[in-house]
Amino acid sequence: MRHVLSIAAIGLMLSACAASDVPDELAREVQELQDEKEIREVLVEYGEFLDARDYASYASLFASDGVWSGGFGTYTGPAAIEAMLQENMGAYPVDYVNKENFHLNTTMVVDAEGDRATARSRYLFFTASEEDRPVIALAGRYEDELVRENGEWKILTRKSHGVIPYRDGNAPPPEQAPAGVPQAGEGDSD
Repeated sequence: MRHVLSIAAIGLMLSACAASDVPDELAREVQELQDEKEIREVLVEYGEFLDARDYASYASLFASDGVWSGGFGTYTGPAAIEAMLQENMGAYPVDYVNKENFHLNTTMVVDAEGDRATARSRYLFFTASEEDRPVIALAGRYEDELVRENGEWKILTRKSHGVIPYRDGNAPPPEQAPAGVPQAGEGDSD
């Protein structure tokens, strides 16, 4: 009988310990889901802000030491990224409505752990045909590193790999084309 009581006592202790871990585990899982949601929003806003030519909001998606690298070169920090967009893509009015092109971001996979995260996703870049219909001009994938900075998720680095047309995001940026001549993958300002 003594063994039965001992086993029952051990069972009750294990149940109590497991029950006390439930709130911590649940809180951790909820935080992971919240982080993933916020990171997905950053990835979607990347295309939305660029499409709207809202360079300030676009640049604010990057960490203070965040790196943008693409057809225009490599730039570090939101101020440098915003200035690069102004210089290379021109100024637009605040109420600008883009009727020429847009990004579609898909298949986002996010892995967040603490204040750092990685993400991978796909993109399609659409332009208008001569018949004013959407046509896919570029297709590729992104590899992102993100960091939580002042309570908000920010892009630390983003690599864009062109799939169609092919462009290796690990290769150094190609030499800059003359102004107004887009390079493969440049339309999405990756």
